[in-house]
Amino acid sequence: MTLMNSPCRWTLSLAAALGLATSAWAQDMVTPTEPETETETRTEMAPAHGEAGRVGPEFAVSGNVGLGAGYVYKNGLSAAGTVESLKITDSATVSIPVIVELGFRATPRFYLGVWGSWEKVFTKENPLSCPEGFDCSTQQWRIGPEVRYHLSPGGGFDPWIGLGVGLEILDSHVEGTTQLQVAPGVFVPANVDTNVTDRGPTFARLTLGGDIRLSRALSVGPIITASMGSYTVRTGSQTVDITGVGSREGPLARVDDGFHGLFTLGLRLAVLPL
Repeated sequence: MTLMNSPCRWTLSLAAALGLATSAWAQDMVTPTEPETETETRTEMAPAHGEAGRVGPEFAVSGNVGLGAGYVYKNGLSAAGTVESLKITDSATVSIPVIVELGFRATPRFYLGVWGSWEKVFTKENPLSCPEGFDCSTQQWRIGPEVRYHLSPGGGFDPWIGLGVGLEILDSHVEGTTQLQVAPGVFVPANVDTNVTDRGPTFARLTLGGDIRLSRALSVGPIITASMGSYTVRTGSQTVDITGVGSREGPLARVDDGFHGLFTLGLRLAVLPL
């Protein structure tokens, strides 16, 4: 009995050993595929333009139409010798601002940067700022810092809101010929050439916009700005050339500060961080 049972026991032991070895080998073959499956799942769940990748430098430029309300100055002395105030709506129709932005997306949602604009101002004929028959040209520069918050940095449309301050510089040149009174009832032709620079702070500038993604690096969208400011410093000179007498240069008449609001609406193209 002992001799007959030994081969059986040896055969069973060999089968059990082979079974354990086969099971272990099968587990070794399956286990390495599990991390790959998990990685693939995470990759599929991640958005194509995730928030984590949108940190870095950002540049934008926009073309706009601008309007203004309020005062260029108050209580200025007119050519007739009366005290007058000059409203923006009386001195200009619209402006065409070009706004440039340069900054850094510190996080996918927060942007820190600077903005600057140049705008051509289309003037109105006005006894105070642009008398009839005179050549008048006006342009304005503005610059300042801005912080911005993006609501949906990973989406196809990303609305945002910005807040900033700045400096405004309004440069005007007026030239033309008028009749100058040199004595009671006596008028002579004179050429008047006036250069004026008004500057002052932008106390607050609110910006609203949205980025419609064209590609990973480019977006286009609307931009709206509203700002409150005041021209607090006026510099320049006025040269009067009287026919047969000569020319003389004098300072500008004193004026008081006046608050105003400036508004723009335009289309913005942005180069986004990768």
